[in-house]
Amino acid sequence: MAPGRFTYEFGDFRLDVARRLLLPKRGDRALPLTARAFDTLLYLVEHPGKLLSKATLLGAIWPNVVVEENSLNQNISLLRRVLGEHPGEYRFIVTVPGRGYRFVAEVRTVSEPADERRRAPVSNVSEPAHTRAAPHARIPLAILPFANLSSDPATDYFGEGMAEELINTFARVRWFEVASRTSTFAFKDRNVDVRKIARELDVEAVLEGSIRRVGERIRVTAQLVDGRSGHHLWSESYERGCDDLTRVQDELTVAIVDSTASHFVIGSARRKTPTRDLEAYHLYLQAMTLRAQPSEDNLETAVQILDRALARDPDFARAWYAIAEARAHRAANDGCALTQLNHAERDARHALALDPSISRAHGVLGLINACCGRWIAAETELRKALSLVARNPDALVFHAIYVARQAGHHRKALAEIQLAYQFAPSSPALALHLGAQKLLDGDPAEACKWIDLAIANGYPRDLAEVREARAQLAMREGRFDEAAQELTETLSPISREAGGFEAIQSFYRAQSDPSRNDRAIAALQAWETKLPAEDLEPGAAHRLMVWYTMLRAIDAAHDVAQRLIDRLASRGTIGNGWGILWTREMQTFRASPRFQQLLSRLGLLGYWRQYGPPDNYVLRGDLLHGS
Repeated sequence: MAPGRFTYEFGDFRLDVARRLLLPKRGDRALPLTARAFDTLLYLVEHPGKLLSKATLLGAIWPNVVVEENSLNQNISLLRRVLGEHPGEYRFIVTVPGRGYRFVAEVRTVSEPADERRRAPVSNVSEPAHTRAAPHARIPLAILPFANLSSDPATDYFGEGMAEELINTFARVRWFEVASRTSTFAFKDRNVDVRKIARELDVEAVLEGSIRRVGERIRVTAQLVDGRSGHHLWSESYERGCDDLTRVQDELTVAIVDSTASHFVIGSARRKTPTRDLEAYHLYLQAMTLRAQPSEDNLETAVQILDRALARDPDFARAWYAIAEARAHRAANDGCALTQLNHAERDARHALALDPSISRAHGVLGLINACCGRWIAAETELRKALSLVARNPDALVFHAIYVARQAGHHRKALAEIQLAYQFAPSSPALALHLGAQKLLDGDPAEACKWIDLAIANGYPRDLAEVREARAQLAMREGRFDEAAQELTETLSPISREAGGFEAIQSFYRAQSDPSRNDRAIAALQAWETKLPAEDLEPGAAHRLMVWYTMLRAIDAAHDVAQRLIDRLASRGTIGNGWGILWTREMQTFRASPRFQQLLSRLGLLGYWRQYGPPDNYVLRGDLLHGS
């Protein structure tokens, strides 16, 4: 083949080898794949029709590394999801039991002009063959928070700031594919072998470091580690005065990037120092730490801290993004009040005006648009976020929770959360989201595993979303007293006074004794009647919809849904949490003629026409039909 870039085409897809991207044939939005999954697909495509044993694939994808077969199985499962293969379909990959896999789709090779090859840099630096990048390859890299070897907490923030600056800088170097902040900061203060971190994050190299402050001097050590062998590829120490820590941080960031990537072209790595006010930066990092455990108190405190940071530096773009995200999450957890959403949108757009490269600001705009029922706009913003940072677990999980789940695309939601977790496998929040999705999909055993993992990894046990998930697990396993106890802990004082405790207890008694159904319905209706409409939180309303349906009071369930929509529409939103509509428990609710009216009010028809109807449904005109 003539020199130049080339792609493989098969089915409705094209595989751009040079840029390591899987793309639809018509369109330029890359589909989300981990680096190892891309390598697996490439090897399959390069050997079409040939039966490839698992040993052959393991040797090709993980050369000189011992890995379990499960790693390959996970890659094959991910590829099938991304390629759109449903269970029982074998349009692309066929499993030959006990022998291996065969790629069965017809593959066509398309040559492209050699424009990119002519611009490839020439390196005069000698480096080990196993670390040298191919002319067009992007090196998957993880950058860990720098360890604080001093007792001063300010130095701890300086270490986090160093890592964040390096992540943002390396992300602009076209030779690197950098793991996100969410992915790497989950390993902070955890004694984990670098090789294990590299395997979990699917990267080839890890940049780690330490900071020690002695008097008026600060010493920073950084080292680049081979993710497979654990051997140091490069190491350097820097010592500076502490008279201007913002200048020191900026100088060291550039020095480390130059030292590790000087033999690549880094002209695209233009840096803009986020803020010259170190105290503003420390406040921002404090807020991001609180944001990782999103209780109502933590989110409120994070907003207050970020307000202080922005008072010190009104041009601090990342702080504008962070306050937008905190406001948006507070709104999403509190009925999606339009005023809060508008403030969050204002702040996110201001962040993008200051720095258009902030991917996560587009994710916040996606969340806001979804809460307002602007589904296509939400899709557009979240795709923009992924186009800016491909290994972006936040954008993936935002799309899964706030768009795919609400639209009934539960298979897509699960695939996106699983991929997000592959990018950030130590994130307790993502483990919880996986557990919640497994619950919605009717898989309580798997849900329990992920929810327990989230709690074990530090997710707050007393958060309402955790209690809700544990209550559902307890109910499915017949532990009704435990389920009731979990939910009563989430009741507001007003809701408790209106009879919420008695209503919950009555519902769970009916689950163990169906003869109590009528009494349970009456108790739920009494609670609903006594509770002022403005105090019926969306979460409680969704729970009532499910419970009435399980008690076979379908009209009562629809009455709650309509009252909730009326209340939210008066605020200019439609809220979130509508993913419960597509669960197995709500089948009789969906069978009611009133269901079509609810769908119309949710504004999902236009989205479905463009992106497909819910799983196991077809759209005929303006009506949804089970397939």
